[in-house]
Amino acid sequence: MSNKNPFEIRTEMLQMAKDYMDRQWEMNYMFTQQLFEQGKKTAQEMQEAMKPYSVEELTKKAQEFYSFVSKKD
Repeated sequence: MSNKNPFEIRTEMLQMAKDYMDRQWEMNYMFTQQLFEQGKKTAQEMQEAMKPYSVEELTKKAQEFYSFVSKKD
């Protein structure tokens, strides 16, 4: 049993979500860059891939992780 308070749990969920979103962004960027170099993506598509995720997207992902943890199945 964990002795973590709700704030610590939220912090961990946000960190997990941030790590996940960072990795997703990195993979998407690398994939788009490879396709751009091959001439299969445009400069505009490359710019879209460079846009960072929003705080709202991060929060939503953290909530998804937390809902999985808090299930009582």
